[in-house]
Amino acid sequence: MSQAITIQTDNQGALRAKGAARFLGISISTFWRWTAQGKIPPGIRLSTRCTVWRRESLEKVLEQAAEGGK
Repeated sequence: MSQAITIQTDNQGALRAKGAARFLGISISTFWRWTAQGKIPPGIRLSTRCTVWRRESLEKVLEQAAEGGK
């Protein structure tokens, strides 16, 4: 028996690396490793020291993990 996990958020914002890692429930080092491995889509570079990830992209990562994905 399989259950679908539905994630709903009211805010369609963007998160920096630390917030994105917290949102995914992983450590910051795991977040950067998964980004380098392509498990997390590349972020949007706002400046040389600031990159953000769209919340909807991170929700897709969670959905794929819930489905036993990549």
